[in-house]
Amino acid sequence: MLTIYPDSELYTEIQRGNWQEEEELEKYKEVRTLIENLQISTMFAAMGASNAYQFHGQLPKDRKKLLSFLDKIIENVSEEELQKYRKSVYHL
Repeated sequence: MLTIYPDSELYTEIQRGNWQEEEELEKYKEVRTLIENLQISTMFAAMGASNAYQFHGQLPKDRKKLLSFLDKIIENVSEEELQKYRKSVYHL
């Protein structure tokens, strides 16, 4: 998940109205699309503190498992719950 720091160029662009961060559920949908379509053998990991739900796996072997995990998040976790988590991580 993206963390935007106040001293970054992206933060400045946001302040100027040139870029808007996606909502939390949209981020999980984007990661799902990446995992679904990635056609190289690789270890995929989303293990940082900014992730409300951490996961990892080897692609392509674990593709179905990862997609199923993400589908459960997308279908069962509210945007409000994900935003609450992000706001609770003090260093983000």
